[in-house]
Amino acid sequence: MAQAQHRSYSEQIRKQAAAILTKGVGHRALAAQLAIPEATARQWARAFAVGGEEAVLNGGMRHRTYDYDLKLAVVKDHLERGKTVRQVMVEYGVPSESSVKSWCRTYRAKGAAGLVEKPRGRKPSGGASSD
Repeated sequence: MAQAQHRSYSEQIRKQAAAILTKGVGHRALAAQLAIPEATARQWARAFAVGGEEAVLNGGMRHRTYDYDLKLAVVKDHLERGKTVRQVMVEYGVPSESSVKSWCRTYRAKGAAGLVEKPRGRKPSGGASSD
């Protein structure tokens, strides 16, 4: 089984990608011009469609959180109303395809309750502190 490689791309490559996408070039041509995987080019093209140049340049740099109502609306539009992942990404301003797909998986497995944001980090200890 082949291992997936996680790769970071320089700001220069991302700027070139944004410039190419501005011209209306598709993801396959973008991949060929920059010698990057098609999957990466597709992800950048979708992010560009949602958030423009900034979404391509800042990809993966900042963690965004989304409220329950937005997640539920995205999931229902995709799963129940038949909108494509790209359509809901653009409509709701979610630049990450993986977020949409993750919410859909969670919804299928746990229902709407699974989309509720849970506190992150360690649970506070229940014991009393000693002086």
